[in-house]
Amino acid sequence: MAWVVSPYIKGDDQVYYIDIDSIDDALKNIIDNYIVEICYGTPDFTVSKAKKYIREFISTEDENRRKGAVAEFFLHIFLCQMNYKQKCTFKNLEENSPKKGFDGVYADSDNNIWYMESKSGGAESTTHKDKVEEAYRDLKDKFSGTTKNDPWINAYYHVKAVDADESLLDKFRKYSDDFDKKIGHSINDFSIIPCGTVVTDSITMFDGDSITEGVFNYFNGKDYDRLIAICVTQRAMSEFVDYLEKDE
Repeated sequence: MAWVVSPYIKGDDQVYYIDIDSIDDALKNIIDNYIVEICYGTPDFTVSKAKKYIREFISTEDENRRKGAVAEFFLHIFLCQMNYKQKCTFKNLEENSPKKGFDGVYADSDNNIWYMESKSGGAESTTHKDKVEEAYRDLKDKFSGTTKNDPWINAYYHVKAVDADESLLDKFRKYSDDFDKKIGHSINDFSIIPCGTVVTDSITMFDGDSITEGVFNYFNGKDYDRLIAICVTQRAMSEFVDYLEKDE
């Protein structure tokens, strides 16, 4: 299989290890099913248009930006396939806008809201656990109101563009006002999805059991409401670029 998903559950906490080693026909079909709504929050556009947007976005000499964008995209694919409902878009609503605040905002089947943050790097310089920890710290800073930019105003406009969920819009308006007033919030009140992707060659082997156990150990005693942590090994960067370049 082109990607293998291994779930690990301890109590209410979930950790997933995902190994992506190629873009085969089955994975290509999954991407085709979700790419438009991931990019635009609506099925009203074509797969070709969505491919073009991502292709242009990752056409950069900034390798970190390229890795980060591809890592985030596959997390959206996974969460959509797990039937979490997008409250965000992969595409920035304005080309020169600041970062959208959170890498992902999702609702589960009970309409609980989850906040996703994605961090990535090369295998030569980082580990899955390092990146998950970095994502957790980033989420904690955003909730506490210590970041430079207001994450809530960006999240607000993404929700408004996707489905105009009034209860969530009201919540984000309040949080944005709190940010202006320097009122922070505890991460204990939020359900979080910190994610770490390691980009590597096709032959590097990782022990998913060991990686996930290390993540569980890290979160033992940490603050949050509910947790889904996702660790990804991305081996198919060049194949994903090839997929984007083929408009069928």
